[in-house]
Amino acid sequence: MRDPRHDEFERLQKRALEIGNTGTGADYRELLKLLESEFPVVRKAAASALCKWFNRDASVALVCKGALFVAIGKEEGEQTLNYMIKALAKCGKYLNRLDLDLLRDIARNPTHKDYVRASASEAIAVGERENKDEAARLRHWCTRCRRPISAEESAKGIDKYGKPYCRHCLEERRLEDINFEANVEAAKRLRTIDEVAVQSRGEKMIGDWLAANRIAYQYDERMILAGDIRIRPDFYLPEFDIYIEYWGMNTREYLANRRNKQILYQRDHKRLISLTPKDLPDLDAVLKTKLSRYLNVGLPGGPGNQPTVGDSVHFGAEGNSCGLHSGFAVDRP
Repeated sequence: MRDPRHDEFERLQKRALEIGNTGTGADYRELLKLLESEFPVVRKAAASALCKWFNRDASVALVCKGALFVAIGKEEGEQTLNYMIKALAKCGKYLNRLDLDLLRDIARNPTHKDYVRASASEAIAVGERENKDEAARLRHWCTRCRRPISAEESAKGIDKYGKPYCRHCLEERRLEDINFEANVEAAKRLRTIDEVAVQSRGEKMIGDWLAANRIAYQYDERMILAGDIRIRPDFYLPEFDIYIEYWGMNTREYLANRRNKQILYQRDHKRLISLTPKDLPDLDAVLKTKLSRYLNVGLPGGPGNQPTVGDSVHFGAEGNSCGLHSGFAVDRP
């Protein structure tokens, strides 16, 4: 008896090839859905079709770039990954600094096949060449209204937000930030056991754990990474120089922003602990394990019980409490 799953993947593969050869209008959105298919052959066909589409309409590449990077982050098949990278090479002029850094990670990774690393190197070369050509043609334009602006206005916008703005749009952006801050603060409706206002149940559980274990932390503070990029990590442990991010959503835009933020941490050689909703039921064990990657954290019965020279943190065998040695954390009032 013929497997109905076989018929399904053949149908989807045929559809991806059809769109790649003759698709028009908004059909590329269907290809983005096919990139998420459970069938590797379908994902590969979708990536190949996007290559053909970008040759016909390069502007679509900007819309599809984020979805391609999300798919690459999940892809385990080398051949399919290779097709996705080749599609990214068609996005050359839209590849920014963070995109190129991710491609460099793939190109340098010895666990990938040689042809995958070669495709990543080719995509990097295309992106760097396109960016260089674009920079040579660049004049100073406002990011928002697209009007020409002076070099001084451009410098002020870049210094404040990393993008050039005219005076009017810069003021608009400042007011939007004020409203955004107000909305963020209004969303902080939950409180941890040490009375820190947070936005979600997951963040409350993490804050409660840190407070219960007498680990000093900062929540949602503004910081700068990679020299000039402003971010707001969920939690920062100042005594250990460790960042904790709780990734609580799964939308395409959120996953793309998550990828960019993780690249920033990696590029700036920061210690990052990533947590998701699936970690919450066993948060105590998860946090102890992940902290032990950076610190000499003693876990009952584990190899981490052997202290090293210098300061250390030891989690006690009873309950969730821990003893702190040599002032590694400052008790919160």
